[in-house]
Amino acid sequence: MMNKRFGPLLAVLILLAPETALSDGPVILRLDDGTAENGFRMGGGLGHAVLFEAPSGEWTLSAVSVYGKLTPNRTSEIFILEIWDDKLNAVSKVADRADSYFGDEFGWALVDVPDVVICGPFLVSIYEFSGAYIGTDIGPATGRSFITARNPNRILAWNLEPYHQNETEWMIRAVGSSPAPELVSLKVLSEAAGKEKPATIEVDLKDGDSNLKRATLFVAENETREVVWSAEEEIEGAEATARFSWPGTLYRVSGPDGSVSPVLTAEVAGVSEEFRPLLYRSAPCLLFLNFGEYRAAAFAYFGEDGRLNALIDEAGSVHYVSRDVLNATAPQADYMAFLTKNITASRGETAVAFYRMEAPTDSWILETSYHEPIVLTRSPLFNYRVVLEEVEAVAGDYVSIIVVEDRAYNAVQFSPSTRVRAI
Repeated sequence: MMNKRFGPLLAVLILLAPETALSDGPVILRLDDGTAENGFRMGGGLGHAVLFEAPSGEWTLSAVSVYGKLTPNRTSEIFILEIWDDKLNAVSKVADRADSYFGDEFGWALVDVPDVVICGPFLVSIYEFSGAYIGTDIGPATGRSFITARNPNRILAWNLEPYHQNETEWMIRAVGSSPAPELVSLKVLSEAAGKEKPATIEVDLKDGDSNLKRATLFVAENETREVVWSAEEEIEGAEATARFSWPGTLYRVSGPDGSVSPVLTAEVAGVSEEFRPLLYRSAPCLLFLNFGEYRAAAFAYFGEDGRLNALIDEAGSVHYVSRDVLNATAPQADYMAFLTKNITASRGETAVAFYRMEAPTDSWILETSYHEPIVLTRSPLFNYRVVLEEVEAVAGDYVSIIVVEDRAYNAVQFSPSTRVRAI
């Protein structure tokens, strides 16, 4: 059974679960985290501006999304939104009434702008003339939110105390599009999936602006629609072929108090032969420290023997490495001293929740949630007794889904009509 002190986490996990959304149409460029700590109105002819980078060689900007609300005592009914190129020249512009887009409560307003093809960096600036508050995301920031002025167009020195530029993100997003990947052919070369002879799927692809990036296979049980397997192939250029195989298995993570499956994993890329036995596969997860007071997206790393060898969050902070990993990287180091000074994953106070995914029949969105958290109740000296195992999938029919991405953030989904079978 799960440690009762972590019991409430499961309900929270389900509420927080994100969706893996696909887009073969408009793509949204964003720097904010989606949560406004407050709002700020500029006035005085000054503008809120955010610097973006076109995600492909020729990207068509068609709209801007702004998080804002009307000010109670407006001195102006008008706002102006401009798009500037990397030389600060206005290349697109719209002027309209603030109350046509914003209300008395904060919300996202989608402002259509005249389509403009953009290459490289560009600025989105809004001049609200004290008619609206613009949402402000406070926290670690990119430093790409600016104060601007027009006639002549210019970027001004940041002087908004107590707000600091490296902690402030204006909640302004750019919406645009570019050619999405297209399917040329999709073939199931072998339907039966077993370790000796895996099911094989081949997909031929093309992309109008030659920036293919990745193809990912998801295999889901036909009845429950739960994804049991994933694998990805890096692709590039204008045309590419990706071939996938599935051996009719899935991965399970077991701890001292139980197990969860299926767990989605991937081989760790770029690992030298020396470290491959220790850092063989990784699994995305949520890491909870100090009984859930701290939560971070992370990756769990497992060796070829299946033992948990590292927990590293998405910011690169190392919360646990095994004795074997430390011995391989620093043979003279004292592991007990290292544990005391560096390991933040504490026995009985830390939990790991692995992702699970479903492919609903009535939606083209892969829905993501989490397994029940595994509490690390054993000693880090023995890898917390957490092990990754490859086991046979239940015999039966499975659907295969291939998601193709390009470097302009387009992602499209394809599925062959032929089922594959675990035997």
